[in-house]
Amino acid sequence: MKRTFDTKAIVITGLLLALEIVLQTIGNYLQFGAANINLSLIPVVLAAVLCGPISGGILGFFNGIMALLSPSTIAFFMPVSPIGTVLVCLLKCTLAGVIAGFVFDVFRKIGKNRLSTNIVGYFVASAIVPVVNTGLFAAGALIFFQQRLVESITEKMPDMYSVLIFGFIGINFIIEFFTTLLVTPGIAVVLYKREEKSSNK
Repeated sequence: MKRTFDTKAIVITGLLLALEIVLQTIGNYLQFGAANINLSLIPVVLAAVLCGPISGGILGFFNGIMALLSPSTIAFFMPVSPIGTVLVCLLKCTLAGVIAGFVFDVFRKIGKNRLSTNIVGYFVASAIVPVVNTGLFAAGALIFFQQRLVESITEKMPDMYSVLIFGFIGINFIIEFFTTLLVTPGIAVVLYKREEKSSNK
């Protein structure tokens, strides 16, 4: 599959962006605790593995913009630190998409673009995006949003670290991780085979 950011890659990126907008809109209203379930990580991974790091970064950046405009972000995080909110929202998924694209390229080159090696790369990239996205969110929360973490302390979550892990990340990360890991590779394999057939015609 072509890795240059050509016209075909631009079209695929645009289609995945449309899908991302739909999934992000749905995800804005699927809330566990203080954060939203980020269903739109799936198009970010697909962009990274199908078109490369640039496309993954673009999808990640727009993911961040939509997360920035979500009701929970505006109500919960923005009043504490507007600058921190913007930085965390825009950087976490952008970097996740870029890193996933570079990592997948390593698998693709090692395996000489064989489907079997690519499948391993699909799974690894699918794991990288939610891990990097959540990891950077956690780091940003500790840097910019300690006030919110302290305000959320309860008897069951007696310090800000337990609040972060069990209140802000917890079920959100588990759902994002396994949804992305289980759904994305299957879609990528179907698209890979379709591309291969088109190339052989």
